[in-house]
Amino acid sequence: MNALDFSKEAIKTLSEYDFILSIEIQLLDEPVAKIKTVLTGNSFVTIFYNAETRKTSFALIKNNKRIYGADNTKNWHVHPFESPDSHIETEPVILNEFLETLSSNRSKWQ
Repeated sequence: MNALDFSKEAIKTLSEYDFILSIEIQLLDEPVAKIKTVLTGNSFVTIFYNAETRKTSFALIKNNKRIYGADNTKNWHVHPFESPDSHIETEPVILNEFLETLSSNRSKWQ
């Protein structure tokens, strides 16, 4: 999947969640896409995708600190709410799974 197709799919997925206030494409220059979404509760999500390397990352930021994330730098892993600087190996994470985790843990970031 190229960066443009990834961005289109991401926008479609993001628009399905009521806690997302806005979506901003920060960079779309093949092979890279960067997207920022502003959420309720003084938080935002950054999304990064590189079509050449397949590097993907999702990070929930609150007060300028990552409080939850998932990425595939080396291997897929999550940065859990309880310890966002740690790495817990996981199966690949897709955007809607990441957003569902945010939705079910709203009390931790809103």
